[in-house]
Amino acid sequence: MPPRDQQQPVLLIDMGGVFFSYSFLAALAAWADAAGVDAGRLRERWQIDGPFDAFERGEISPAAYLEHLRHLLDLDVDDEQIVVGWNSIYGTVDTDLIQLLGAADVRALFHHIAGVSNTNTLHADFWRELYREHLPVLDTVHCSHEIGVTKPTAAFFDHVATVAGVPRERLVLVDDIAEVIDAARDLGLRAHLYQGAAELAAFLDTL
Repeated sequence: MPPRDQQQPVLLIDMGGVFFSYSFLAALAAWADAAGVDAGRLRERWQIDGPFDAFERGEISPAAYLEHLRHLLDLDVDDEQIVVGWNSIYGTVDTDLIQLLGAADVRALFHHIAGVSNTNTLHADFWRELYREHLPVLDTVHCSHEIGVTKPTAAFFDHVATVAGVPRERLVLVDDIAEVIDAARDLGLRAHLYQGAAELAAFLDTL
């Protein structure tokens, strides 16, 4: 990346829900179709649970999590079918956001711009390829399964700050989840709840 002022802030862009859209309902529909069962039944059984969180921290293997999913949802499908459904959740990138992040005046505001994501190795490998033509607008991407912690913990943001060579207070987070925004602010970050590129541009003008 080009040299920039170390005193400038670092902009953190959440990936799922900001950089690109996604819906776990697509995975449930894909699994229901593969197993020949009602998707409503899977929606009743699906939950973000301990193994899900552990997978996002890189603490359990893909094979272990796939087996957990098979048991949780009572699915009679093989690993390949689960993975296809697991990675069917992704939608489109926010092209207005990408245009904003690439603008010279925005780039000049920040030491660098990084993506941040609570994700797992199966998902991250897939979306890094799916959105490969758009990812270069970011200088780097920090994923929870590689760091070993999830946002919005202090450990996650401290890792990102250390890599960037700035104090935590110089991080500026853009996320689509209000609870994450509140937690980040409590940790001393500036943060913006993402509702579109126009609102983000107005927020950046206040920095």
